[in-house]
Amino acid sequence: MIKKSLLFSLLIMNSLTMMAQEQEKLSSNVSKDSILIGDQFEWTLPLTIDEGDEFYFEEVEDPVTQGVEVIKPYVVDTLSIKKGKVNLEWKMILTSFDSGSYYLPNLIALVSRKDGSVDTLLFDGPSIEVNTIPIDTATFQPYDLKGQIKYPVTFKEVATWVLIILLALGLVYIIIRYIKTRRENRTFFGKPVEKDPPHIVALRNLEKIRGQKLWQNDKQKQFYTAVTDTVRQYISDRYGISAMEQTSNEMFDELKGKEVDPELLKPVKELFATADFVKFAKHNASTQDNEDAIPIAVRFVNATFMQELEGDKAPTTEKEKEA
Repeated sequence: MIKKSLLFSLLIMNSLTMMAQEQEKLSSNVSKDSILIGDQFEWTLPLTIDEGDEFYFEEVEDPVTQGVEVIKPYVVDTLSIKKGKVNLEWKMILTSFDSGSYYLPNLIALVSRKDGSVDTLLFDGPSIEVNTIPIDTATFQPYDLKGQIKYPVTFKEVATWVLIILLALGLVYIIIRYIKTRRENRTFFGKPVEKDPPHIVALRNLEKIRGQKLWQNDKQKQFYTAVTDTVRQYISDRYGISAMEQTSNEMFDELKGKEVDPELLKPVKELFATADFVKFAKHNASTQDNEDAIPIAVRFVNATFMQELEGDKAPTTEKEKEA
C-alpha cells in the first residue's frame, strides 16, 4: 500500500519550487468552470506513481485565494492499482460568495521513488468563474417590505392551554365544594352526613378506653383525661353546652338547668374530682376508683339517654294527657 510520508520538510519544498517552475506543468481540474454565488465545486489533481513510491502534497491555506473558501480539506484517494501503477486523486471542496473570476494557485507534489530519487511535480491552478443572478433592469420594479404574516391559530396550538385551564377550574371547584359541604356537614355530593347519636359515640369511646388498659399500665393521667373528655363531649352534644371549654364546676352548674337527676350527677362529680386530682395534683387514685370510673360514665350516659326517650314519649297536649 502507498502511504503519505512526511519525510520531506517544507524547506525542501521551497528549495524545489524553482526547479518545478522550469518543468512542464501538470493539469488540475475543477468540476465546474462557472458557478453561482454560494455553490460548491471540487478541485482535483490526478497523480500516477509506482507501487512502493511515497508522495507528499503541498498544504493549501484557507482561503485558497482571495474570494475562494475551503468547505472540506483535501483528501487523497486511491482510484486503482494496475500492473504496478497506482492511480491517485487529490480532491478538496471549495466555494465562493463573491462574484468574479478567480485563479486557483499552483500546487507542488513530491514523489519519492524506490531508487531514492525525488521528483518534483507542479500542477497548474485552474480558473473558476463565479456568477450572480442577473437582474432584468428593464422590467424590474422594487416593492415595499411586506408586513408580518399572521397565520390563524389552530386548535392544536390552544388545546394544551384549554386543557390546563379546564383542569385548574375543575380543581378550584372541587376545593370550594369540599369546604362548603364540610361547613354544612354534608358529603361532597350534598347529602347530609349522618352522625351517630351522642350516646352511641360516647359508649363506643368508653369501650375503646376500657380495652386500652391505661390505668393498669400506670397511665392514670391519660386514663382519666380520656374518660372525662368523653363525658364532656357527650354533655356538649346532648345538652348543647360548651362543656369542652368549661371547668368542671361551670359545667355542672349549667347542667342544673337541664333537668338532670342530682342523684345521677353525684357520682359523675366525684369522678371529675378524682380526675382533677390525678391530672393536676399528681394524685394516685385507688384501684377501686379506677375500676369504677368507666361504669360511672356508662351509667350516666345510659340514664340520661333513657330520660330523653321518656321525655319524647311524655304527653305534650291536654288530649294526650286525658288519653
